[in-house]
This record gives sequence, C-alpha cells and structure tokens, in this order.
Amino acid sequence: MRPGRLALVTVSTAYAVALVWAAAVLPARVPSHLDAAGRVDDWSSRTSLLVGMGLVGLLVLAGIPLLGRAATRGDGTLLNMPRATKDYWLAPERRAEFRVRFHDDLDGFSALTGALLLAVVVLMTWVGTSGRADLPGAVIPALVGAYVLATVAWTVRLLRAYRPPAG
Repeated sequence: MRPGRLALVTVSTAYAVALVWAAAVLPARVPSHLDAAGRVDDWSSRTSLLVGMGLVGLLVLAGIPLLGRAATRGDGTLLNMPRATKDYWLAPERRAEFRVRFHDDLDGFSALTGALLLAVVVLMTWVGTSGRADLPGAVIPALVGAYVLATVAWTVRLLRAYRPPAG
C-alpha cells in the first residue's frame, strides 16, 4: 500500500473510532465551538456535533481523494498546474505514473487534514466530558500552527516532486 493511502486509511479508522468514543462518552449538551484562546463559545447537542463532525470528516477523508481522481480523468483540463508541468506529466508515457503519484499525494493531504479533524474531535470530547469550559494554554494556536507548517512542507515537497526535469 502506498504511503499516502496507508496514512489515509489509518487516520480514517482513528477518526471513526474517535467519533464512536465521543458518542459513547459525551453528555447531551456539548461544546461545539472554541475561540482562538480555547474557550468554549458555543454549545450544541451531542447529536448535532457528531453529525457535523461526521459529515466534515467524510467530506475531507473521502471527498478530497474522490475530487483528485475526478480531476485526473480525461485530458487534465481540471488540473490547475503550470503548462510545462502539465505537458510533462500528462504525456502518454507518464500519465499513468502521474495518476498513481497524484492520487497518493492527495490521499496523504487528506490524511493530514483528517489528523487535524481527529485532534478536534478528541479535544471537544475531552472538554465535553471534563466539565471544563476551556482548553489549557495555547492548544488551538499550536494545533493550527502545526497544521499550517505541515501544509507548507507538503506543498513545497509537492512542487519539487512534480517539477519537470530541466532540458
């Protein structure tokens, strides 16, 4: 199994387990939103939180890979890439390799975003079951900052990996 797909399957499984765990332990009234400082600023029902997080998870963990697969069908019209890169990777002799690599890269990015969502489910469940109305310290900025840094690193790696050879 390719690394991106393995990461996606792992994160998707963990996300499903976290939602089941949250459904089992959360009270009827749960925090549904935290401000940047980690304080609860909105509450909802357990059902609406779980349905919302389930739909967002499905959109990210299944929707991004499906969108990538749809974008690589046909002649590549739906791909937004520099012309030289597109011409290189969509040449008949490289198109199959491109699809495999691109799909795996999108699976990896879905897993990265899914890991952020998994952390949100775990944190919301922890806050909802602990009786607290906030998270300690700078948890939210640290989590978002880590995600942004990982996304930048992923993007730089992607730009390098798909750069056509010189000449």
